[in-house]
Amino acid sequence: MKVYMSRSFVILWIAQSASALGSTFTTFIISFLVYQLSDSLIFMSLTWILFTVPNIIMNLIAGPYIDKLQYKSVMIFSELMRALAISVILVFSVTGGLNIGLLFAATVVFGLAEPLFRPAGMAYVAYLLPKSKLQRGNALLEGTMQLTMMLGPALGGVLLAFLGPNSVLIFITSVLTVSGVLLLFLTKIQRERSTAGERWFQMFKEGIGFYRVFPVLFWIGILMLTINFSTGAAQPMFLPYILEHIGGTELHYGIFMSLFSIGMLGSVTAGIWQSPKNLRVVMLGSLTCSGIAMATLAFTTTIWVAWVVSAVQAFIAMLFTINNTTFYQKRVPEHLRGRVFAVRTILAQAGIPLGAGVGGLLAEAYNFTVLFIILGGLILLSTILAWSHKIFYELNKEHTMTKGVSHGD
Repeated sequence: MKVYMSRSFVILWIAQSASALGSTFTTFIISFLVYQLSDSLIFMSLTWILFTVPNIIMNLIAGPYIDKLQYKSVMIFSELMRALAISVILVFSVTGGLNIGLLFAATVVFGLAEPLFRPAGMAYVAYLLPKSKLQRGNALLEGTMQLTMMLGPALGGVLLAFLGPNSVLIFITSVLTVSGVLLLFLTKIQRERSTAGERWFQMFKEGIGFYRVFPVLFWIGILMLTINFSTGAAQPMFLPYILEHIGGTELHYGIFMSLFSIGMLGSVTAGIWQSPKNLRVVMLGSLTCSGIAMATLAFTTTIWVAWVVSAVQAFIAMLFTINNTTFYQKRVPEHLRGRVFAVRTILAQAGIPLGAGVGGLLAEAYNFTVLFIILGGLILLSTILAWSHKIFYELNKEHTMTKGVSHGD
C-alpha cells in the first residue's frame, strides 16, 4: 500500500481527478451553450468534430515527442492551456459578447491541449509503479477520476440552474489551474535520453512498428475505433435526446451524464480482482453488453430507464478500459510507451469525429430511435466479428515486454 501513498502518486491522483472534473464540466457547459445559442443538432455534432479532430492531430504530431520531454511538463502545459481557453469564454460571456464562433474556437484549443495529458499520465504511472501494482494503481486512478466525473455533470447542472453558466466557467478555470499547479510538485522521472536528432517520422514509425510485435494491439485499436464511431455519434446527441425525446431538463441531462461515471464501480471491481485469466471474455463481453445498452436507448421514453442504461454502459465500459490499459502497459517497453500510447489514442479516437458527423445527420433526418438502433447494432456487429477472430485469443497469453526490444522495426 505504501507505493500508492508516495508523494508523486498522490499528487498525480489528485491532479488527474481535478483535471477530469474540469474536463467534464467543460463538455457539459459547452454543449449547453452551443445548443442554447443555435438550437441545432448539426451544430452539436460540429462541436464534437471541432474537439476530436484537433485532438487526433495533436496526438499524431506530439505523441512521438512525449517520450523526449518530462511527463510532468507535458501535463502542466495541457492543464494551463485548457484553463486559458475556458477563461476566454468566461470573459466574453460576462461582457455579453459570447457567440458560436468563439465557442467553436475555444473548443479547438481545448481539443489541441487535452490529448497531451493522457499519454503522459499513463507513461508516468508505468514508470512510477512496479508492474505487479499497475492493475490496482490504474483502478485507483481511474476509479477516483470516474467519481469526480460522476459528480461533475450533476454538480454542473445544479450550478447552471441556480447560479448560471458563468459560475460553471469560473469553476472550470479554477479547477484546471489548481491541477496544473499541483503537478509542479511531481518528482521528475529520470530516464535515459532517446538518441539525439531523432526525427518525428522515425519516432512515430517506432510507435506504429511496435504493433507488428503484438498484432493483437492493432486489432484492439481497430475494434475501439469502430466502437468509438458509435460513441462519437451518440455523445453530441445526449443533450437534445434528454430534452426532446425524453422530455427532461438540463438537470436530468446532468444526472444522465453523471451516471456514465458510475464506471468507478467497474474500476473498483477491476482493482479488487487480479488480472482476469480469461481477458478475452471480459473485454469482448463488456463491449457486447455495451452494444445492447446503446440499442436499449432507442426504445427508452422515461428518464429513469435512461439513467439505468447510462449507469450500466459506464460500468461495463470501465471494465474494458482498465483491462485494456493494463494489457498495453505490461507489454510496451519503457522507451516506447508515450509513442505507442499516442498511436493507440489515435486509433481509438479516429472514429469519433466521423461518428459525430453521421450522428447529427441521422438524428436530423430521422429520429433518435433510428439513431440508437443503428449505433447499438454497429457495436454488436463489431463484437460478433471479434468473438470469431482468432487474434483475440492472444488476450489470454501472458507476455511482458522488456527493455531489450529493438527501437526499430
